[in-house]
Amino acid sequence: MISPQHDMLQSAIRTLEIITDIHILDLDAVDSNEYPQIIVSSGQNIDAERAKNEQRSTYTLYVDYFDDVDNDHGLMMDTLFSIREYLKYLRLSNYNCQSYAFNQSSETIDNSTSKSLRHVTITFDYHITEKLII
Repeated sequence: MISPQHDMLQSAIRTLEIITDIHILDLDAVDSNEYPQIIVSSGQNIDAERAKNEQRSTYTLYVDYFDDVDNDHGLMMDTLFSIREYLKYLRLSNYNCQSYAFNQSSETIDNSTSKSLRHVTITFDYHITEKLII
């Protein structure tokens, strides 16, 4: 069985590919010079409380959105809204997943590349448990 973290990442990437026409990367992908682009990554905090036959865990999904400052800012804002709304309701293949928090960082200008880029990070916190088969 795949891990909850991997299932969450794959589900998020599939969802983003459906709702956007933007180049999606995970941390294993080679960086691209195509903009806009979205980088998806994750983290985990294991909760000490466990029910019988169940491990409760909190997982965090990070969505970094980069776009050229010369591109349409309104389109970026609309896309970020769609991402926030759709990723609240991830459907995982092997686990139950419930979103309980998200946060969107303020837009910053990233000058670390040859282009000036707008950068926004959205974090989603999920409670993920194994599906019980009775």
